[in-house]
Amino acid sequence: MWFIIICLTIIFTIMILHSWRRPSTFPPGPRGLPIVGNILDVKRLVDETKFYSHAWCRLADIYGPIVGLKLGIAEPMIIVSGKDAVIEMMSQHQFDGRPNGFVHKLRTGGERRGVMFTDGDMWRDQRRFVLRTLKEFGFGNVTMEDLILNNAVSLTTTIESLAKLGPITNFYDITSVAVLNSLWTLVAGSRFELDNPKLIEVLSVVNGIIRNTNVTGGILTHLPFLRYIIPGLTGFTALNQRQTQMWHFIETEIARHKQTRTHGEFRDFIDVYLAEMDTKQSTVSSFDEAQLISIVKDLFTAGVETTNNTIGFIITYLVVRQDVQRKVHEEIDRVLGNEILPHIIYKNRLPYLNATIAEVTRLANVGPTSIPHRAMADSVLLGYKIKKNYTLLANLRSVHMDEQHWGDPKEFRPERFINDKGEYVEDPWLIPFGLGHRKCLGETLAKKSVFLFTACLLQKFQFILPPKHSNPILDGVDGFTIAPPHLSIVAIKRK
Repeated sequence: MWFIIICLTIIFTIMILHSWRRPSTFPPGPRGLPIVGNILDVKRLVDETKFYSHAWCRLADIYGPIVGLKLGIAEPMIIVSGKDAVIEMMSQHQFDGRPNGFVHKLRTGGERRGVMFTDGDMWRDQRRFVLRTLKEFGFGNVTMEDLILNNAVSLTTTIESLAKLGPITNFYDITSVAVLNSLWTLVAGSRFELDNPKLIEVLSVVNGIIRNTNVTGGILTHLPFLRYIIPGLTGFTALNQRQTQMWHFIETEIARHKQTRTHGEFRDFIDVYLAEMDTKQSTVSSFDEAQLISIVKDLFTAGVETTNNTIGFIITYLVVRQDVQRKVHEEIDRVLGNEILPHIIYKNRLPYLNATIAEVTRLANVGPTSIPHRAMADSVLLGYKIKKNYTLLANLRSVHMDEQHWGDPKEFRPERFINDKGEYVEDPWLIPFGLGHRKCLGETLAKKSVFLFTACLLQKFQFILPPKHSNPILDGVDGFTIAPPHLSIVAIKRK
């Protein structure tokens, strides 16, 4: 008996040491510890820098553009920094996969579903269907622009009413409803009122998920067995409850569609998807109700979070930098006055507004990294072997804050996007939506929404801080994405 125990102990020790060993072709990085790997190294860096994305930049400064991390028993994670390395990684099709960790399956009912965290044929089929169907309902054309403008105008009316009562303390909650309505009209054929209790609850759930997770997947991905031992401390209990609430909210909406839809008539994306399910009942297909719920969930979260956070950061920066806000006001007054709505056709005539949006996007880094990628085959990246199923993160912040390119990357200076002729000039180093095949599918909607909402808000209001309110810390709040800091805002109607 003792002989068997000793043998098993030796074998187990050898396995641990083997997994701890870093092959010569594995990217450089901190040594770490057996079993837990670099979990404690990452935690220490995040505690020091306050943000995961800052920690990735710190690692890049120490080890170079390709950094290898071992986090628990999960597959190694590769952090890719710097423009050249990021482009190289995101342009290679063998890195177009998505990770298959516990958290990635938990969010969609225990299996990888939807369009954000799937790959291969399922992802291609679902993504193609989503884009084609949403386009039929106006996604990306004039109909979409009208929807956004209607919601933006409605938002200004709401803000005007609330401003009469004093400083607005829930500004970003208000804008999130307006931003969501533009997409929800296409997806579910309806819009929400600001005081809808179900919507307020589900937006709170989404915010809880985003703020309490990060792109590494967290401890539930690194050491998933801990959910059985300490479910509360690992965050599993709260995360599972939030995911279930979100799933039930969308499931209820789909059930309503089933009861009210008319054969041959399509009101929105959900109706079309249900019809597609009907046509594929007799075949093996990835089109089913669980997939539909997952896709709507992806659209719901992706369609609100990054766009709303970007708008929130724009207002926050302009509250602090009144000189920049004044220049934007002057440009809007000169081009639009106070009556003409800021349609997309006026976009090129508002270069300073475009430059301000671009500069906030660069500095705020709402999505500081790509969504995690997965190597779908053994590959090589800048001389390092990347084995199948390794997770890769493109560190977009490292590109947006590159001192050699931007010169003064920490300075808020919209003029860097304005040429000698006073025209707005796009910079290829600004890549908030990623690159390659996995580039954000909502890029067009997001850009239009940010421009139209920002233009409408600044056409109607001057935004300032309440008296004696300290200046906000512009770094924001960390999570899966970066959120603007919470603050009170005074909205003064412009004449």
